[in-house]
Amino acid sequence: NIQVVTVFGGMPIDRQIKALKRGPQIVVGTPGRVIDHLNRRTLKTNDIHTLILDEADEMMNMGFIDDMRFIMDKIPAEQRQTMLFSATMPKKILDFAAQSLFDPVIVNVGRAGAASLDVVQEVEYVSQESKMTQLLEALQKTAPRVIVFSDNKNEVDDIHEFLLRKGVEAVAIHGSKTQDEREYAIESFKSGKKDVMVASGIASKGLDFSNIQHVIN
Repeated sequence: NIQVVTVFGGMPIDRQIKALKRGPQIVVGTPGRVIDHLNRRTLKTNDIHTLILDEADEMMNMGFIDDMRFIMDKIPAEQRQTMLFSATMPKKILDFAAQSLFDPVIVNVGRAGAASLDVVQEVEYVSQESKMTQLLEALQKTAPRVIVFSDNKNEVDDIHEFLLRKGVEAVAIHGSKTQDEREYAIESFKSGKKDVMVASGIASKGLDFSNIQHVIN
């Protein structure tokens, strides 16, 4: 019976305001939209006792440090526990923690900055012209589900179109997709309706898929 509300840009804010008025136990949001609700006073801070900053290193890299500080200033330090989650612990994160937290404790899970020991990593040297063929061969040897990463949105679309033409059940996700398109891709892949997700870096953070057999970069 835990009520969770998500607040983020690109979606109608009125719907989010109505959901917040119902008094959810957990609010998950992007910094910009959270600040929007704080300024509108549609997100009240007097009952907040836990503040979690997920992917803190990435938010800093994307220039959200001032937004993070603004949000923290709105929630009195004496009433909150603050938790930073970060895949890496660069000096700027340690400095931010020292400045923003009271007597922080660092907890390392697994091998910080390294792949899990049960992940096998392989590198193949392939010419640009052979990449698509090599990708198809790799997919034919691998059980679903597979994620294919590219750093270029146009390349994501090209790979997706190529796989569809070859009869592969694939979806694509990148920053230029609409929210509806992203949600369809995520749900189709998560539910097992689609075998392959082709993605830009947008899918490398914050998404959780079980039973991934192969990740191709």
